[in-house]
Amino acid sequence: MIGREAGKSYAYLLGVYLGDGCVTRYNDGIAFRVNTIDEDFALAIKAALADVSAVTVRIWKYDVSKSSNPNYAVCCADEELCRILVLDTNNKTQLPLLGSQEELKAMIVGLMDSEGFVAEKTENKTGRAYYMGFKSCDVWVPHFISVVQSVGLKIGKVQTERPYKPHYKAPTRFHIKMQSWVDSGMRFNIKRKQDRVDRWAATEPYSERSRYPRKLTSETSTPETRKG
Repeated sequence: MIGREAGKSYAYLLGVYLGDGCVTRYNDGIAFRVNTIDEDFALAIKAALADVSAVTVRIWKYDVSKSSNPNYAVCCADEELCRILVLDTNNKTQLPLLGSQEELKAMIVGLMDSEGFVAEKTENKTGRAYYMGFKSCDVWVPHFISVVQSVGLKIGKVQTERPYKPHYKAPTRFHIKMQSWVDSGMRFNIKRKQDRVDRWAATEPYSERSRYPRKLTSETSTPETRKG
């Protein structure tokens, strides 16, 4: 069964398709394809494809000239699946309407695996020094923000950033409150991202402050601390 009635696996594929996926020419037909640096992401996509399609899913590893790490390609030449993905997203220009909170969460995870980030602050690196968010140039980002909020995720400031080059689209970026992600029960399929979330969640606030004390500035320091 393919399409919106296929449940969470199809919803996850919708997120992956909107993020990193594409429908491309393949032999004499078309295929769904994703390229990624993360093997676990490739395997998660393969598993979701196997849930909704009887067509063989191919996955292979290949070298990249500008990187010491290999990339992975996932390909499924299921033309019916491709047509439904394109139709449900209006050729990647809009988010589909999904019927349940669990399906919405699955689609969000697909998008976060694709375009989401969990980054580390450059100073005072502790278990709480991570932040997560999403960044994309796509026209559906405002709708995605409302979907994210509809499942209980809390977001920070939404900002439009300068495009990489003058003729590029301007990307929209927003942060997601880490605790709301943990509380939602959603998890990345990409281990390197989820490991950072898990470390953040396992670290009590301020528990590592003695290792990385807050630096005093002229605005926050007192006469006594300035003397010392």
